[in-house]
Formats: sequence, structure tokens, C-alpha cells
Amino acid sequence: MTPFVKKLTFESNNLGIDVDLLLTFDDQPIAELYKKYYPSAFAVRKFGADGTYRSDVVYRSQLAFTKVVVSGDIIQSASTEVPINVGQSTILTKEDVYSFSDPKTDPLVPKKNIQCTNNAPFKEDIGVGFIETDGDAPKTTLVWRGVGHGQKLNAEFTPTLRGYIGTDYKENSLIKGQVQTDRLFEQNLATLEEHTTWTITYDPTTGVLSIDRK
Repeated sequence: MTPFVKKLTFESNNLGIDVDLLLTFDDQPIAELYKKYYPSAFAVRKFGADGTYRSDVVYRSQLAFTKVVVSGDIIQSASTEVPINVGQSTILTKEDVYSFSDPKTDPLVPKKNIQCTNNAPFKEDIGVGFIETDGDAPKTTLVWRGVGHGQKLNAEFTPTLRGYIGTDYKENSLIKGQVQTDRLFEQNLATLEEHTTWTITYDPTTGVLSIDRK
């Protein structure tokens, strides 16, 4: 199946207050969110009180496993990665360097899942993300911490993007618990048109921020 691409443009004009918008894929069907795995701050975008601001976010449905390096709960880099499709499995190994095996279709992979087996000698942090453009490094959106040797990681990814305001998260940091601030945005990207525009507004009389489709 050819991967689909969705582009979202967020914009504001003389918003009236400074806003940091956190975008994350924190609505997932897999159990033990915030226990065994964590969503990342996929994007953090700033919108100023005065003037016009515009920021694009792109999602492409080509999934990937990543061997991530996490320091201070921030994803520093991915030392290696492999594109993978639903119903396929791969194996992470380490000799001199980390590497993933070529993904293979595997009837034992649970429905709608991708699977990675950690055959590296120690516990590893493994991410799931997507590749925006062929040849580019993936953008990691979920991270499993401390996957044990021999453990199979089954992941089902749902491209539901949520937007929150008033957080202190930096881009690529791990979100360790349910975000407690207001959620202004939630869309399953698979259902959107190829390009959509979303306008951020603020009502000073009520103190309410909104994100609405243009």
C-alpha cells in the first residue's frame, strides 16, 4: 500500500497572547501507556501575541522502528532505523553497531501490528515513528523503555494527533503522564484531506483559546 501524506497548517493572526502548541500522538490502543511506553512531544510550535504566525506539520503513513538514544527524557537521536509495514516483523541486533533485520511478513504478528524482537544483549529503548520522505531519518512518536533481550515488541499505531496548550514540554521530549492542560485539537489524520488549515483564535472576554478548521 502506498503511504499517504497529510499536511496540516496551523496559523494565527494577532492572537493577543503568546501560545505554545504541543502536538503529540498520545491516543493509542496499546495497553500500558505511560508505564512501558511513552508518546513524544512530536512538535511544539510557538504562536505570538502580535502579527501573523504559520506553521506546517507533515505526517506520512510509512512506519518505522528506531533504536533511539534517550537522555534526560529527551530523544537525542536514532542510531539506526528500519521502515516497516503492518503485518511485518524485524529483529534488532548489536555486534559492533545496532542494526535491524529486513522486515518480513509474519503471520504471527497480531492484526494491525508491527513487531520488533530485541536480540541485542541488553535492555534497549526502541521507538516507533514515521518517515516523512524516503531516505530521511524517521520522526519517533512513541518510545518503549527498557525492552528486554528476547522480548517481542508489538505496536499498533493510530495516527490521532492531539494538540495541547500551556505545557512546558520541549520538542522530542517524552511525555511521562497524561497531559493535564487544555486539549484544543484532536484529529485522526487518516480521515483528513491531503492539506488542511487550522486557525488558532483567542477570545479575551472569556479567556478561551480555540483551534478551528479554516
